[in-house]
Amino acid sequence: MLDLELLGESSWRGPGGKRKPPFFKRTWFRALVALGILGICVAFGVLVFVVQPLREKALTYDMEECKRLEEASVIYDRHGGELGRFYVMNRTRVELSEVPSHLIKALTAQEDSRFFEHDGVDYIGIARAIWLTIKVGRVTQGASTLTQQLARNTFELREKSVRRKLLEAFVAQELEKHYTKNEILELYLNRIFFGSGNGQQFYGIQAASRGYFGKDVKDINVEEAATIVGLIKAPNLYSPLRHVTASIKSRNMVFHRMMEEGHITVEEEQALSLKPMMTSIQTVDSRLTYVYDEATRQVKKLVGEERATTGGFKIYTSIDPDIQRAAEESVRKRLAEVESQKAFQEAVDSKGQPHQTYAQYRAILSDWRAKISSKEIDPKTPKPEAQYLQGSALVLDNKDGAVLGLVGGRDYIDSQLNRAFTSPFAKPRPVGTAFIPFNYAAAFSTPLFFPGTPLEDLPFDNSLVMIGAFQGRLGEWGVEAEKMSYTMGYISARESLVQGRNGTTMRLCYQAFQTDQDRLDYVPLTELVKKCGIESEILERPASFLGVSPAYLDEMTLAYTCFANNGTRPAQVHLINKITDAKDQVIFELDEEASAPVQAMDEIAAAQVNSCLVDALERGTGRAARANFGLKKFPAGGKTGTHDGFKDLWFLGYTSRVTCGVWVGFDKPKTIFTGAVSSQIALPIWSDIMNASIAGHPPEPFVKPQALGTIELCRKSGHRATDFCFTKVKDADGRERSVKDTFFEIARQGTVFNDFCTEHVGEGIALDLIAFSSPIGKNDIVGMAGASLPGIDPVRMQEDTVKGEDPYNSIKPAIRPADLRKEGSAVKRATKVEDDEGTGTQIPVRLPPPAPLKLLLAQ
Repeated sequence: MLDLELLGESSWRGPGGKRKPPFFKRTWFRALVALGILGICVAFGVLVFVVQPLREKALTYDMEECKRLEEASVIYDRHGGELGRFYVMNRTRVELSEVPSHLIKALTAQEDSRFFEHDGVDYIGIARAIWLTIKVGRVTQGASTLTQQLARNTFELREKSVRRKLLEAFVAQELEKHYTKNEILELYLNRIFFGSGNGQQFYGIQAASRGYFGKDVKDINVEEAATIVGLIKAPNLYSPLRHVTASIKSRNMVFHRMMEEGHITVEEEQALSLKPMMTSIQTVDSRLTYVYDEATRQVKKLVGEERATTGGFKIYTSIDPDIQRAAEESVRKRLAEVESQKAFQEAVDSKGQPHQTYAQYRAILSDWRAKISSKEIDPKTPKPEAQYLQGSALVLDNKDGAVLGLVGGRDYIDSQLNRAFTSPFAKPRPVGTAFIPFNYAAAFSTPLFFPGTPLEDLPFDNSLVMIGAFQGRLGEWGVEAEKMSYTMGYISARESLVQGRNGTTMRLCYQAFQTDQDRLDYVPLTELVKKCGIESEILERPASFLGVSPAYLDEMTLAYTCFANNGTRPAQVHLINKITDAKDQVIFELDEEASAPVQAMDEIAAAQVNSCLVDALERGTGRAARANFGLKKFPAGGKTGTHDGFKDLWFLGYTSRVTCGVWVGFDKPKTIFTGAVSSQIALPIWSDIMNASIAGHPPEPFVKPQALGTIELCRKSGHRATDFCFTKVKDADGRERSVKDTFFEIARQGTVFNDFCTEHVGEGIALDLIAFSSPIGKNDIVGMAGASLPGIDPVRMQEDTVKGEDPYNSIKPAIRPADLRKEGSAVKRATKVEDDEGTGTQIPVRLPPPAPLKLLLAQ
């Protein structure tokens, strides 16, 4: 019989029959419950003290802030072309309808594939990101939606923390409640940063499209769209301008995501991935120009600096792009030619140092940068100062003073000093002989002077030498040329101005402005130039007649418009025509009344000076313009301006439509080189610019004032002509004949000039006009009315001998040999006298018979 051992039984209560406690009484369960309760408490605490406050904070954000975008202010030329952008953030707003569909597909595929499905937070994306992070052991992708990115960029939620991510999610959900999906897309594309290039940063899709590919966003293709989308994660790292390989890799990743989302096929992905990176040619930053600098300065002045920084303005300027381009190119080209001349290269300053050239400065700058990069010098070492020859140019519309072209220097990057405009940072420069026309205008404003006024062309003696050169050094007041020369006789005021005769100019000024007390009265001159627009002080010293007083280029250019406009000038120089805001509301518009022309100079005087300056360009100091520098044939006038010591060179000239001023010199005044005159250095620049102006501003003949009259002068003596002002010339066959040797000079009515020619005494006049011979048989010739003796000025009739009715129809003697009288009526000549019956029968002249001779015999 089997002996069985009785074993203890086991049950759920435990070994040995001892009952187990229920699971909810076990330690592990109690610990789990405790942890659960703790978790709930923590979760509740987080909800109450963290999540809820963040949710409430999200409600405090102004959702309309997304629409408030700081946009770039665009600067336009007179034809609507873009000149540049004035901004803190370079951005141009576009509507979603202008964005191509392939860009939207690329964006959503790469950044937020469930954008059109979620409520601002992609929970599936979050779960996937967490799983991949756990799987790989590092963060491989983010889970921020486009809406969250918009919230982050709008409200500057940049803190790297869970709290910030929660707040971002809550704000995104609020945005989804406030805007439609299309509105969120449009706000997103207009706001985010897309990198930078060529010194500019690109905010918004339009700025990126223009910056990288030179086209509007509506015109970009699929590979360009993918390139821009690929920039979002790391704009600088994936820049197609600086990191082409990285940019291609990022772009191709976008293609792959588009393929995964079904927007393109595998074949299309493969074909697109093989395409090279093509970007637009990068131009110089438009902000690095004098036009941009002056435009932004004026905008800040017009609308206020704080308001100007908000952006979104459209700034319409008066700049003519063709003139602007020609002016910039000419200043660079012509001054480089000057630097290549032997005389310039051999010139030295007062310390014996040769002049710096533009090319040499580029080498100095390159060496400075290299030493900073190699740490040979302190990175804080100041940039070397540009000391090369500078130039500036300004072109104005004669009608309204609009700036058509502006060059403030050779290179804005090297020097931001605008030498063309009045500025507290730029010093006025002596204008030299370019000031001389205003002396003549002041003198011609009276009946005592006109272009035919004779002036002595002789050197000044030492009675006009003054210590300090306030009045001129012996021989200084000569001609505007390297070598002095004189005619040693008389020349007209016209020839003095045309040929740049400084000595005769000084004599004119002494005659015109000297008082009875032998003092010079500068008031007529200073008042005139101020009315013409020159606000800089005119020093009251004789040297001011030759331009020792400094002025700015914009002042001088404005003043010269008086000569083209018969004494009127624009009220002001202006660059900005109109400013509108982002809603196209007009913020500023030029007041036409405020810019209406003002009469600054006597119209007759202006016309007289203009005629002289036209001659100066044709055959005087500016004749090289057409002879050497290619100035085309059109009506124009102008004047050279060379300051003493060849330090400041000017040329100012005009057509009927535009006036252009050019200045050349060093920022720190010094002799350019001995013999450097403006007709060889400044005039070529002026010629280039004026040639460029005629296409858009075709010149017309200058209009003379109706009140302008003429005086007939003798070419030989320069005095008023008589009936004897003939000269003998030989024809081709050798026969002599007499021709009139006179010309007509323009003058105002009532001009006081009664000096008649005494050089001609009957040469070429028929002998039957000789009245008498000497009663004692000598050959001395005395004249009848109008005849002359050499060197003796006879008494002349000043008025007609017959006044009012002339019943005998007598011959009225001509006060001057002309076909028309001063007032324009014809000079009357003798006519036949009719009989009483009006038959027209000629009445014979009956002479009584001579009296019989009586012979008286001496007793």
